[in-house]
Amino acid sequence: MFSRHRAAAAGIGFAAFVQLHHRVYEQYARARLGDRALSRLVVSRVLRHAELSWSSALSGDPSSFTWRVLRDSVTQARSEAGLAPADELHRVLPDRAADAALLHERLGMPAKAAAELMGLHEPELHVDLMVARRMLADLGNRNNTDPGRCTR
Repeated sequence: MFSRHRAAAAGIGFAAFVQLHHRVYEQYARARLGDRALSRLVVSRVLRHAELSWSSALSGDPSSFTWRVLRDSVTQARSEAGLAPADELHRVLPDRAADAALLHERLGMPAKAAAELMGLHEPELHVDLMVARRMLADLGNRNNTDPGRCTR
């Protein structure tokens, strides 16, 4: 009886997690993939993987776990779709800094919300944004171009 209640609670927890994150996951995937249908498919697969792994995800940080799966799945989908191995930001920045810049600068998410989505503390996200800004400024100075809008 106890395990049935625990399973029901885990299912409710996962459903709430999906409701909170699904839309932004699709926005992130679409920004990196440029294709709405492919983005939906990737996010659907990521959430199915998270659901099947939910009990182990709960032993750590479910946001961090699912974010890594999402980022890796989007990268793999780019490759399988014959797209360049990395989008503009992910080509020139470390993954976490690129994700932070994409969420905060391009998609307009508040820093606190972006950090929570990625399974980070807000100060960690701010460090990643500083890294992104510095690297993009250096690239812009070297190439006299701006490979990504990261100005906040």
